[in-house]
Parts: sequence; structure tokens; C-alpha cells
Amino acid sequence: MLATAANSAAMAQTLGGLGAEGELITVGVTAEPLPIAPVQLITPGYSVVGHPSGTSRDVEETMHFAVLSGVRAWIEERPLAEAAEAYAAMDEGRARYRMVLTM
Repeated sequence: MLATAANSAAMAQTLGGLGAEGELITVGVTAEPLPIAPVQLITPGYSVVGHPSGTSRDVEETMHFAVLSGVRAWIEERPLAEAAEAYAAMDEGRARYRMVLTM
């Protein structure tokens, strides 16, 4: 599972979606600790790793995977005039999907 949200609680909630010996890869950056107990990792054999994504190769591999597997982003569109409100929603953890500004 790829955790892109900059929200530790949201990242921790994704553990339930992993299969046995699944891996949570965190690329979302936050200073808050991950609220995960060791027993949540040990019993099902999960692992959590951080990855500094963003290299051109990372982007190319990600886009290739998305095309092959049909991955599509869930977005919430907001007009450019609401940019400050959209940013506040993301900053406060109220954004349900990736915010996209439209013109």
C-alpha cells in the first residue's frame, strides 16, 4: 500500500487493507508519529517503510504501473478562486481526495 497522505492517522488506518505479509510504503511527510502498535505488524507479518519518492525513475515506474493496472486518482475539483479553502482542507485533514484546482 502506498501512503501518500501527510496524515499519520490516515496512514495507520490503511493497515487493515493489507494482505498477509503486506507492506505499507510511506511517501507522505508528517512530523506526527505513526499510531501503530507492534502487535499490528508482527501477527500478520506487515512491514512499514519510508521512501523518498520523486525521482524521474520513480515517476516513470509509477505511471507505467497505473496504466497497466487501471489506477485512477480520486480527486476533488475546486475553482482557483477557492485555492485557500482547498489548501486549508488539506492542511486540516478534511480533504477527502486529492485537491485539484481548475480554471
